Amino acid sequence: MPSTIRFTRRNLPHWIVADRTYFVTLRLKGTIPRGVLEEMRAEREKTRRALNDTQESEYQELLRRQFKRMEACLDRVDENTVNLVKTATVARVVMDAVPWLEEKRAWQVYASVLMPNHVHLLMRNLAGRSGDLLDDLARFRNFTAREVNRCLGRTGALWAREDFDHWCRTQSKVEGAVRYIAMNPVKAGLAATWNAWPWTLVRSEWHYALDTL
Repeated sequence: MPSTIRFTRRNLPHWIVADRTYFVTLRLKGTIPRGVLEEMRAEREKTRRALNDTQESEYQELLRRQFKRMEACLDRVDENTVNLVKTATVARVVMDAVPWLEEKRAWQVYASVLMPNHVHLLMRNLAGRSGDLLDDLARFRNFTAREVNRCLGRTGALWAREDFDHWCRTQSKVEGAVRYIAMNPVKAGLAATWNAWPWTLVRSEWHYALDTL
């Protein structure tokens, strides 16, 4: 088991460990109903109180179920919210910020995809700075929010205040996350194949995980 650097619950649980790959989802504000978020938080707290340390896998299974529920909400695009892929200018603002994570914050982004109301990132820090994950994502959100708002002539909050993130425990989990990210636009009916979506990036060394798609 890798060493824990940081564990917080807040509205969402954030378990940050050393030297692991993280699957991160940033979503627009208002894309998941408040009632759903409160229900999921209550379910996590109830489950956590009922389990002991030897039942961590059951709690992780709950988080996986909740992630699927969250994704179902996100795939139902609300036309009243900002659409991040409606214009190439806005989409490029977000995708062009990904290299900043690599060049300035030492995160290697294995795969990423921009969807109408969220973005997925699969990333690992190469400089031993996994503990900065939440801070670096906050900077990413702040910069892209400012630039997207400028492009759209709008003001106010763009992203939800917290990200969904979890670390991948095995190599097969990392490969599964690559496939999930690549197939997200296909599953949502936005593209026929993973490489037909213009806002998907998968590093070439991870293309082998997509050979069966």
